[in-house]
Amino acid sequence: MSIELDFVKQLTTTKAVKEEADVINKKHIKESYNSLIDSAFLFGKSRPEFEKLQDKIRLKFSYICLIKILEDVSEDYEVEKQDLRDKARQIFQSAENYKEVLREKNKSKCRYINPYQNLLLGNSATKVEIIRGYERQLSVISKMLDLQLTKVEIDPREIIETYSTFLLQNQSFEILANPISKREIDEEILINFNPNQSSLYSKVGIGELSYIPEKEGNIYKMINRFNDIIMFQKIGTLGYEKFKQKGGRNTYRDDYTLQHYRVKKEYRSLIDLEYDKDIPEKEFTIFTDLNIAELTSDPDFTALHADILFSDLNLTEAEKYNGGYTGEIIQNDNGKFDVYHYQDKLCACIEYEKHAK
Repeated sequence: MSIELDFVKQLTTTKAVKEEADVINKKHIKESYNSLIDSAFLFGKSRPEFEKLQDKIRLKFSYICLIKILEDVSEDYEVEKQDLRDKARQIFQSAENYKEVLREKNKSKCRYINPYQNLLLGNSATKVEIIRGYERQLSVISKMLDLQLTKVEIDPREIIETYSTFLLQNQSFEILANPISKREIDEEILINFNPNQSSLYSKVGIGELSYIPEKEGNIYKMINRFNDIIMFQKIGTLGYEKFKQKGGRNTYRDDYTLQHYRVKKEYRSLIDLEYDKDIPEKEFTIFTDLNIAELTSDPDFTALHADILFSDLNLTEAEKYNGGYTGEIIQNDNGKFDVYHYQDKLCACIEYEKHAK
């Protein structure tokens, strides 16, 4: 982990100017910077390269902020230390605010940011690829700050944009460096559709619900692309009548396609020395229509269900918004498979959820 020093404070506390001193000058700040940038403790071989690059960027930006604030005064002109620190931290806050602007610009498939895109990486990059890609971006930012240090007049807009880019890339790296958050991103990119289908709900047209519980149904197992184990067991069937309009005549009755399943997931992908040795587990109860014969005989068809239909995101959103209805894997006219939500089935599931409460 990065040492996370407050470099503004470090640069304004030197051998010549102790922490309790009230004033400081530009000359002392430059001496402190030259000492810190050559520090074997901070930038020696014992730390990972990306951590050293992160701290060099933080140090350089802190120094540039202070020098920019003092650009109109002489080397020996003394200024109030606390006032100087406050002004420098205001620039840091401006960079943090601008990072949010960049973040909105870079939104892609993901609901918040696409961290792969921000680091110029392909989706689902490996841990090694992520670190190397991050280090490349950090090297570029560090050189951009070096360029600012050579200028007679520092452009505040440029340094804020540069540091904001670093903040966004650092945020992206931290997301991808965490196995749990990386897995969530990978899953969200993979399914590439909005699981929340509550906008399809309409009570009109659904009536006469009937639920038939099932005991000791067969337990089926599949493994997803992350190497997680997914087990599912049928626990019931939901039937319903559909009407042309409210109070109208019955058009048909569906007694069997809304199958109720208990889904249990064991997250083998999250076994890591940094986490508990016990395998984490989650359970969901959902409705869908599974072709068990095809599901257990076709590996590609099974993978679609394991990776998409039974993804954490789809299962969680189904329980939250769709009455537990996950949708179904349907082959479209182009021969490709999609997750499709039938409106009447979704409405039936939501109506059943209301009655069950």
